[in-house]
Amino acid sequence: MIGFSFLGLAPNHLSGIGRYSVALFEAVIAALPAIPDEPVVAFVPAGSEHHFSDAARSHIRALRMPRHPVARIAYEQLAFPAILRQAGIRTLLNASFTGPLYWRGDMVTVIHDLFYQVVPAMVRPDRRLYLKTLTPPTLRRSRAIIAVSQNTGRDLADTYPDIADRITVVPLACRAIPVSDRMANATRSDRAMMVSTITANKNPRVFVAALKRLHAEYPWASGLIVGDDPEGLAAAAIAEHDASAIVKQQRHVTDGELARLYATSLAVVIPSYYEGFGLPVLEAQASGVPVLCASRGSLPEVAGDGALFFDPDDPDALSRALLAVRSQPDIRQRLVDAGTVNVAKYSWERTARDTLDILRSA
Repeated sequence: MIGFSFLGLAPNHLSGIGRYSVALFEAVIAALPAIPDEPVVAFVPAGSEHHFSDAARSHIRALRMPRHPVARIAYEQLAFPAILRQAGIRTLLNASFTGPLYWRGDMVTVIHDLFYQVVPAMVRPDRRLYLKTLTPPTLRRSRAIIAVSQNTGRDLADTYPDIADRITVVPLACRAIPVSDRMANATRSDRAMMVSTITANKNPRVFVAALKRLHAEYPWASGLIVGDDPEGLAAAAIAEHDASAIVKQQRHVTDGELARLYATSLAVVIPSYYEGFGLPVLEAQASGVPVLCASRGSLPEVAGDGALFFDPDDPDALSRALLAVRSQPDIRQRLVDAGTVNVAKYSWERTARDTLDILRSA
């Protein structure tokens, strides 16, 4: 039996890795008729089952995990191995960085980025300590390591050369963006949008600074940051630039509301100093919205020709890019057309198939 460890899922909302976990497992369940002799089960925290479809929930085992972060780590390392043994798991996919080191079965681990090594000052000290302590031994215990982009694969190989020969790149894909008649004919606004759980590497300051400068000359300029702001970094950037009338925050939205926000945005901006993949790039391209990306990390690789790139330390460069997509229809259309071509290269069906091939190759 193949197991999927989604122990990091939150009951209330999905992070980027949470969306990966759900989308991957849904695609795996859809592929099951082609592998009838290989049962699968996903282990999730109790209360997070509702993120999955009815078909997927029939393959899910909910675990009552402790709430305290340290206790959850101890649960993964000490209690989870016994659960895996009792369930008869042959191969386990760790969906996010770490796995149960004291379980002796076959293990494959997914690495979404190496931000705690590449931009360590931008990672909370407790999070950095956790990843630097448990990720390396998890990688060395894993038969195979899945990197979600070529850039992440290179970072892994450079940082941990002893596991370089076990790295396989399996890109992510874009979730289906529902397009109703109302959204298909939506009126575009002059609002630029960021979509992310805000951490330091997401760089909300340049987004706010660029819009504040642009608004001084062009009063139409405005912005929206969609996503949780656990450390108050986006709120601090808005306050620093006295931009509360220009840039708004919306912490949690439904998928339908997010689709509407994508469809009506002037552009989607990803100003990150580092990304392991960058799913909002593909979501924006699938929504027919121009993408403006920092020229760092995996973003040039994932966005392809369907984005304008800027230095994440240069708010004036971002202001110019926003002005270009607003005032030059040919640039906007070129980005939309190139984005449509680019996003078609990615699919969850392919991601699930390639992941299953790795899991079944033991």
